[in-house]
Amino acid sequence: MKITNEIKRGLLVGCGAGVLAFALAASPARADTPPPVQPGTVHTATQTTHASVTVTAIEKSARRVSVKTADGDKFDVTVPAEVQGFEKLKAGDKVDIDYSESVAIGMAPKGTKPAVSERAANMPGAAGREMTIMAEVTKVDLANNKVTFKGPKGKTKTLTVEDPELQARLPNLKPGQVMMFQYTEAVAAAITPPAK
Repeated sequence: MKITNEIKRGLLVGCGAGVLAFALAASPARADTPPPVQPGTVHTATQTTHASVTVTAIEKSARRVSVKTADGDKFDVTVPAEVQGFEKLKAGDKVDIDYSESVAIGMAPKGTKPAVSERAANMPGAAGREMTIMAEVTKVDLANNKVTFKGPKGKTKTLTVEDPELQARLPNLKPGQVMMFQYTEAVAAAITPPAK
């Protein structure tokens, strides 16, 4: 499952399609009806991505780089001290970057309210950030394979589930359930000049 900037943006109002896929696929598959995700159970997915990007801003003291992909997606990357080339970067540089992000999901305990928080996250070689979102399921439209979530600021987002396996898991989600999503920001593993 690809963790993208779209997921991170989606987390701010409820959850992104990729995170929803993690949520629906969280419990083991069975031939009949899959069991629901149990409160407190957390499932994590981490992905390392290679991308060709343009540097748009640099925060030297925090070792953070803002970048933009050819498709226009923008995101920030924390650069650990052991990654070579950070000191030479400047806005406008085109570079290839390898970075990792992670998303953890789980059912929140009964009575949990939608909320958002951010804290420092300890990652190998760098101090990054982790965002936690509690989003409430407000509607499950089984006929059209859609789920609506309400985020902490009351905004709603309706997502269409296209994968048939995930569609079979939609009955596990019920209005009123609150799901917990944790997104750990991108951390660079390598920054190099673009391949020719």
